[in-house]
Amino acid sequence: MKAVQYIVFRYLTNSDFFNIYKPSGTEIGGGGQSYIDFKTGAISALQWQQFFEGVPSTNRRQGPNWAFKIHSIGLDVVHNLNIYQRRPQSFTISSQRITSEQSNRVPAWHPRHGFPKPIDPTDRRSCPPGLAIYIVRTTSGEYWAGWFQDEVPYRDQESAVILKDMIPDTLTEGLAGFITPTNHLLLDESDSVKPFFVASNGTITKETGYNYRDINDKKSGLSTKGKQWTEEEITKDLFDEDYSYSLEPEDKFREALTKIRTRNTKAVHGLKELYHGKCQITGEQYTFLKRDGTFYSEAHHLIPLGNAGADSPFNIIIVSPLIHRMLHFARVDGLDLSKITEDNRLTLSINDQPFTITWHPDHADHVRRHQDKQ
Repeated sequence: MKAVQYIVFRYLTNSDFFNIYKPSGTEIGGGGQSYIDFKTGAISALQWQQFFEGVPSTNRRQGPNWAFKIHSIGLDVVHNLNIYQRRPQSFTISSQRITSEQSNRVPAWHPRHGFPKPIDPTDRRSCPPGLAIYIVRTTSGEYWAGWFQDEVPYRDQESAVILKDMIPDTLTEGLAGFITPTNHLLLDESDSVKPFFVASNGTITKETGYNYRDINDKKSGLSTKGKQWTEEEITKDLFDEDYSYSLEPEDKFREALTKIRTRNTKAVHGLKELYHGKCQITGEQYTFLKRDGTFYSEAHHLIPLGNAGADSPFNIIIVSPLIHRMLHFARVDGLDLSKITEDNRLTLSINDQPFTITWHPDHADHVRRHQDKQ
């Protein structure tokens, strides 16, 4: 886990996406742009100086050039990168065109690691809506690269507030920005999908979910586990405790370390595209349209990763957020992949109500091939 000092981010435009992928000779006399620009109207020269404080720079005709090492979130790789002032109006990440002999594409932004790529690299209108790249500077002076498109890159509401400029209600062309966290924002460098979070009560955990009746009262030494609370007891205990935390913050901090598995983002993004973001169980029901007009969906592992389930397409289905929670916390019966029908369906029950999973034919064949190996 790393403490975040600054973040720079940039939403890619159709022009950016086209130019960093286009094959040589696509346009007669066409420009050879291989860079990604950040306008100084969005991120000032002074902010870039802050971002690279302590990093030696060389001077170019238009301004400074920083050569530095950058890590890729979710990958065990360190890369050399240059960011420099290309002209008075912009700073530039250089050499990102993937088909160039001088390509120096950041690994986190490379399609072999799940970064989106155009179906037709000669089409100038192929940039996926809401595709953003970002670089994090940690308080220890490390730099980490990441990206997001389908999912917000944070885990909790505290992070959402800190990163609100990064996820605006309305996107403008090429939106970019500089964020200085006002709270203790943390980076999980192993999670490329949702790396940002704020530790709950000073504790580093991947998720912040509590069953009130399972908490131990360590001050009194009394366990509340299994206790049947009255409404009056709950409100008194809850709000008195909240007040004591505000009075005695120095007593409330502890540290914990969690190991978090690197996720197969390529499989998740590929399956979401295959199903157009729709739930394999309820279609468009129980979900919603995102700002880019596509459906919000989540990936569910049929055998949980914590139970040695594989992070592979044969063990993943795409579902709406409500169905995802139901599969995790409700009573599920009949989930036997060996019983997928010839028309690629499987009927199961959730809390005694019938539901049907429907697979794309190629996805179902992949599941069957895995089942045959068992």
